[in-house]
Amino acid sequence: MVANAEQAEFWASVAPTWVEIEHHQEGIAGEPGRRAIDCLDVRPGQRVLDLGCGTGPTTVELARRVGPHGSVLGVDIAAEMLDRARQRAAEEGVRNASFVHADVQSHDLGSDAYDRAFSRFGVMFYADPVAAFSNVRRALKADGTLGFVCWQNVTANEWMLVPGMAVTSVTGSVPALPEPGQPGPFSLCDADRVHEILAAAGFADIEVVPHNDVISAPEGDLPDYADVALRMGAAREVLMEADEATRAEALESVTAALREKVHDGQLRLSRGVLVVTART
Repeated sequence: MVANAEQAEFWASVAPTWVEIEHHQEGIAGEPGRRAIDCLDVRPGQRVLDLGCGTGPTTVELARRVGPHGSVLGVDIAAEMLDRARQRAAEEGVRNASFVHADVQSHDLGSDAYDRAFSRFGVMFYADPVAAFSNVRRALKADGTLGFVCWQNVTANEWMLVPGMAVTSVTGSVPALPEPGQPGPFSLCDADRVHEILAAAGFADIEVVPHNDVISAPEGDLPDYADVALRMGAAREVLMEADEATRAEALESVTAALREKVHDGQLRLSRGVLVVTART
């Protein structure tokens, strides 16, 4: 039984799109993920958990860092994501990475088994975050470290805000937002809440560091960026049952809104994250 059934169903439904747009996703999530990995101080020979590993780019990166005498286990709630993750590892010749389809809240991850646990935007979707992080803490060794990166609020992330508002201006409807504390991309955007959850799960030496920068892409990439924006996040939710005419109008609106963010030939959109580390 998957304890986080609603999220399991959601991520299974979006997995095919996620695989198709993974290159675009790397442009958004790649740099913050590398920043968080650097803060985690992963060393050769260690055993690492990659929580919510998705299609596996961070699992592969972590596996390279721990080297042939270390290992990485990628965990994700969507089996469809893991199909691509396994393919990626095989294509890149990474043999010290394995993957398991599981819910971090309830799966037996072992005890005192891992040196590090990591996540790139994969820990905001737990229905019971204290249970999930408690399970992760049990899996870590006595001197283990947790590190992850999560989103700040939507106003700090124009790459989500601008397309979402543009689509809403066409449809007149706003996507249903999760209640405070419920699973969603911004469930850990408040540093105090992150501290509270991790402390309740038994972690210590908790550090939450905000980082803000800009996503930049050539102006020529704008049409592709607008198209992808309709297939993810709030825009996707609003347009789930829209007809083709509405979708076409939404695409025009998103394209126009993004064009206003072009400066000196570059599309520039804000990105705000929290880089979190904690110790057992």
